This record gives sequence, structure tokens and C-alpha cells, in this order.
Amino acid sequence: MSISGVNNNTNTGANNAGQSAFSSLTSNYETFLTLLTSQLKNQDPLQPTDTAEFTKQLVQYSQVEQQIQSNQKLDNILGAINNSEINQSLSYMGRMVEVQSNGVPLQDGSAKMNVSTDVPAATSVMEISDGKTGKVVRTLTLTKTAGTQEVVWDGKNESGEQMKDGAYKVEVKATDANGKAVNSVVMSFGRVTGVDMTAGKPYLALGEMYVTTDNVLSVAP
Repeated sequence: MSISGVNNNTNTGANNAGQSAFSSLTSNYETFLTLLTSQLKNQDPLQPTDTAEFTKQLVQYSQVEQQIQSNQKLDNILGAINNSEINQSLSYMGRMVEVQSNGVPLQDGSAKMNVSTDVPAATSVMEISDGKTGKVVRTLTLTKTAGTQEVVWDGKNESGEQMKDGAYKVEVKATDANGKAVNSVVMSFGRVTGVDMTAGKPYLALGEMYVTTDNVLSVAP
């Protein structure tokens, strides 16, 4: 997914299509009325034309017109909703957000996370892997107490080399005294650097990591 300018081309296209359909129906309807009027004027008085078919066609035109107008109203409503989502997403620009995710953005050479566990652990480590290759680049030792702890990664791998900024995956491996896995939740922090609309809904870009606004837990300057 790449960063792109925010636009509403989809809504505009739908509105144009609806307007075109309405214009075409109006033109056909006016032509139909012209032909109907001419036929009624020139009909044989002794053998008047049956108006049942005309009435049926008029009803059909009316139903189609109502459906097109309903679709246009729905398009307008969807457009207003999308604009609201876009405006909300743009308000996150440049701000630090907290998201629940198994990914973490490395920005300016560092990354910050919160890890929560509900029970104490006998062993607890966090493995950080490259988001593209899946290769583990760093393993961090976590505290064994229950609760929430802050974890800061300096962006370096096991050899002490600085990794490039980008999207990385994290996995907490914690077990209790009996070797049973301890449940954990990871919250990542990142600064919003852009908004992407190519998927049809707003995605916040935290560097090279993308999240929806639904995943945002907190916002800070």
C-alpha cells in the first residue's frame, strides 16, 4: 500500500453515473410523452386506443425515476460519511497514536511498545522480526511480573547494527512456571505520517506501517 492523495473520485464517479442515468430517463420520458400525445391526437375516434398499456409504461417510468433519485440520495449520504472519515483521519496527521497490533513502526531509529500480561511469567521475551522477510532481528527480555510494562527498542539488531526505519512484527513468548503460555497484548506507538485512501477507506500511515482509525486506542501531540 502506498501513500496517496486523499480524494473522493469514487463518489464523484457514482454521482456522475446517477446524473447521466437520470438525464437519459428524462429524455426518453419526454420522447415517450411526445409520441403518446401525437398518437392520441391522430387516433381514430371510432376505435380509440387502449390506454392500459400507456398507463403501464407511465408507471414504469415513474418507478425507475424514483429508484434513480433514491440511489442519488444514498450516494450523497455515503459521500458525506466518507468525507467525515477523511476529515477525522486527517486530524491525526503528525500526532502520536497508540494501536493494538502485532506490528510496530520503527521511526527515527526507535520504537516504543506497551506489553500487558494478566499473570506473572517464569520466562518472557519479545521477538522482533523484519516485516518483509519474517527474519527475527532482535530478541528483548521482558519483566516477569503481571501488568503493563513499557518496552523501547533502539532499532538495533543482535549484532548492534542499526536497522532501517520501517514496519516490523513483534511476538511475545511468555510461559508460566508450568510451561503454559501466558496471554499477552501488545500496544504499539507511532507518529502518523500520512493518510492512504487507495483501499476505499482511510488508513493511517505510521511510516511504512498502516492501521485503521478503529485500531487507535489513544492520541497524543
